[in-house]
Amino acid sequence: MNLDSKFAVFLTCLLGLGLALEGEAQAQVDVVVNFVTTNSTPLNPGFSGFNNGLKTAVEYYDTNFQQMVTTLSPGWLRFPAGTESEAFDWSSGQLVPAWIDVLAKNSYQSNILVNALPIVNGKGGSPFSDFAAMAAKVGGAKIIVDVNTYTDTTNSVAAFARYALTNHIPVAAWELANEPYTWLPYGLFTNGADYATQMKPFRDAIKAVDSNAVVALFFSDAGNTNVGWDNSLAGYTNQYWDAVTYHQYISPGNFTNFDDLMALANGNLVSNTTSYVSNYLMPRNDSGMTYMITEQDAASGHGGPLNDTLYGGIYSAEYALRMSTLPQVKYVASFQMLSAAGIDVTNDYFHAVNTAYTNGTTINTAGLNFGFFLSAQAAGEAVANGALYRSTQVYATTTTGGPTVPTDGGGSVPAVYAQAYQGGNGRHYVVVINKGASNLLASIKQDGVTQGNANPNKFLETFVTGADPSLTNSTPPPNNVQIQTLTGGNPVTLPPYSVMRLEWQVFDVPQPLLTLNVANPATILHWTGLTNVTYTVQCSTNLSSTWSTVGWVPATQTQLAFTNWLTEPLQFYRIAVP
Repeated sequence: MNLDSKFAVFLTCLLGLGLALEGEAQAQVDVVVNFVTTNSTPLNPGFSGFNNGLKTAVEYYDTNFQQMVTTLSPGWLRFPAGTESEAFDWSSGQLVPAWIDVLAKNSYQSNILVNALPIVNGKGGSPFSDFAAMAAKVGGAKIIVDVNTYTDTTNSVAAFARYALTNHIPVAAWELANEPYTWLPYGLFTNGADYATQMKPFRDAIKAVDSNAVVALFFSDAGNTNVGWDNSLAGYTNQYWDAVTYHQYISPGNFTNFDDLMALANGNLVSNTTSYVSNYLMPRNDSGMTYMITEQDAASGHGGPLNDTLYGGIYSAEYALRMSTLPQVKYVASFQMLSAAGIDVTNDYFHAVNTAYTNGTTINTAGLNFGFFLSAQAAGEAVANGALYRSTQVYATTTTGGPTVPTDGGGSVPAVYAQAYQGGNGRHYVVVINKGASNLLASIKQDGVTQGNANPNKFLETFVTGADPSLTNSTPPPNNVQIQTLTGGNPVTLPPYSVMRLEWQVFDVPQPLLTLNVANPATILHWTGLTNVTYTVQCSTNLSSTWSTVGWVPATQTQLAFTNWLTEPLQFYRIAVP
């Protein structure tokens, strides 16, 4: 084979603006944010992501949708969904009516499935292959699979794992049986230990195909803890699972007023996020266990006034920042990617897919004008994800000074929360949350030293803000809550009800030198680069088309091996720094 005619290698390095800090203005600051660069902790690549839902007429290969997902900077995406996974056949990509019938005794969940059925099947299903291709196109998002162990079989699940492995689809984890504790009243499981026993054959089926697969079991919802379930699972004789997965929604109790619900959520951020892992879950699991949150929201699982609002974005952003400080936590997700609280639509086209289903046909909706736009909540999450997606290390960060905001029960917590990171692209990031109604002046310090006293450049500031935390977005234009950017010096003005990402260049990333070794069937890309930079390998069959991410490479490595290099007549590869 003439390798020159078969293969082309294209190299580029995507470097951000060389931004530094301006000298701090002589002004009285309200808040001091100080981060320490010694003894940092690692941040799992692809830390922050989104749950997925099936009740949507949107096709995963819709390029307009993919562009919108890219703006969220997702590190990972969940497939196929939560509740809707329970009657989902991965091999057909469709919901199975007979399987829904099996689950009919749980009316709440079966109603969700019944309503989703014509939407999913009317557009021809939601194939895993389409989802995986989308994940690659939106920045190489990893995938966490919620395995249907309710109505599917171990043989089918093994085939699922084999398909992912054979097709080089990066499944970060396989979680077994969405929210199994919700089925306790209906007799599917008697307790957590019974759940673990029933899941063991599914775990073994996955491991038989891929011994390196990460398999996760569910502990109860952190916002509505079932201690009996958790203790029973903790007492299981052989804790065979590789990771613990859980969800966290806030139970509103008797609260209905927006301010009361916001105060409840403020308190939850301080009292029931990192401490839930360190004080509750870790003592119940083997040492070295990892944790992932595949659904979280400021509202309950049934929705609520905080959903899709500016405050919803503030809450979800701070939730992710707080959880990122625990190295045992590998993934956290917002609920959910395509929804009123995520990427919203002007036209849902449910009528079109319902009609197709009723007529026994299917419809391709990729050409339809859905009118995608970011909800206020997703806009706030996207600001924080811009740092989390690109960072490799978490710096210990403290804030001092500033006002407080109320919590339920008459208490209060600081209005400002901040977290600093080392980017894998030569930048520092500081994400600052202001949960209060006032403009604040914040000084940014590194290791106790105010930054930028002698430099002419400024922070790049990316933020969302609004005068009212209940603001929502609707059919654009315009929207009430938009992602804004500007440059500014130190100290920084924190607007009210805001999520702000500050970034500046710490060191330059030189263009890496790339070489290619080919040995059938494997191809290995090598490059000379820095050990504290994250490199992203991307490929394309046409330089004018969208680039897909083959993989993220940790800073300590400078090579990537892959085996599907002969699938197209011509391929281009590039090394990017996100």
